[in-house]
Amino acid sequence: MKKIVLLQIVATIGVAVISALIGGESAALSAFLAGTACWVPNALFALNLSVFVKLSPSYSPLFFFIGEFVKIIAISLLLCLIVMLYEDLIWPAMIASVIVVLNCSFLGLLTRE
Repeated sequence: MKKIVLLQIVATIGVAVISALIGGESAALSAFLAGTACWVPNALFALNLSVFVKLSPSYSPLFFFIGEFVKIIAISLLLCLIVMLYEDLIWPAMIASVIVVLNCSFLGLLTRE
């Protein structure tokens, strides 16, 4: 999980840099905020899952599904906050960042440790 979160952080920075080159400072900040809104809940979910698996292995599936539900709600709320509070939001940069960062999970699973 640590590898996937690191990949998401790198992807967030990468999309923000590309957005800065294409659309300027507002686009970069839009991409960075959206990417951060995606990887921070993922990092907390990974930490939560690793702690609960060590404490009680028999409840691992339950903690996984509850954690995944909370993570999806947290990502949705953070993205809504960004839309409501950041007035100079550049939608294409935000959407691109969300797509790239959330798809990093699949790329991380394809590689071996």
